[in-house]
Amino acid sequence: MACPHVSGLVALLKAAHPAWTPAAIKSALMTTAYVRDNSNGSIIDESTGSAAGAFDFGAGHVDPQRAMNPGLVYDISVLDYVNFLCNLNYTQQNIRAITRRPLDCNSARRAGHVGSLNYPSFGASFMASGSKEKFKAHFVRTVTSVGGHGIYKAVITEPEGSKVTVEPSQLVFRRAGQKLSYVVRLEADQPAEKMEPGSSKVKSGMLTWTDGQHYVSSPIVVTIQAPLG
Repeated sequence: MACPHVSGLVALLKAAHPAWTPAAIKSALMTTAYVRDNSNGSIIDESTGSAAGAFDFGAGHVDPQRAMNPGLVYDISVLDYVNFLCNLNYTQQNIRAITRRPLDCNSARRAGHVGSLNYPSFGASFMASGSKEKFKAHFVRTVTSVGGHGIYKAVITEPEGSKVTVEPSQLVFRRAGQKLSYVVRLEADQPAEKMEPGSSKVKSGMLTWTDGQHYVSSPIVVTIQAPLG
């Protein structure tokens, strides 16, 4: 029943905020969702009996009241999606079949990578190599104030075995509609023990921007895969 529930909430948010794009509405639902159960404990994965992660519950359980006033949203334009397809190595002919207009992927590939789509979550996948060299990744994001002026500070829950930094660690908004960008840098350790061929390890964390009233949360997921042979 999750899909009809969320679809109804999307309609409510669109009625309350007619100018919001589909990406802004999705961002509001994702970044205000909660990831604790009714007793404020960890949500349990019924198949394993252990604490669930982002691949189990996604961004969390939607909270309609908080989604109405998320504070910040991650908006996405048509050009952002085109750049995303370019960085996924779709051919220009493939993308033109969707957009029905000429385009140039060269600038998109110079500007970033697949992980730079302005989406309210962060995911990095690495292949274990057996060396001591750390895995590294970075993400660029832009948030738009929908709650007026405010000072937001970054609060980080790092995935196990990873170090996450945010630059800048504070965003100062002076008006509604203002956009500010930041960079997330991630370093992950190589597995301490040898992994079974083809296996993977997934660790979850969280980045939350807060001004003391709003809590804008995005999951961070690090996946380390072992070669097949």
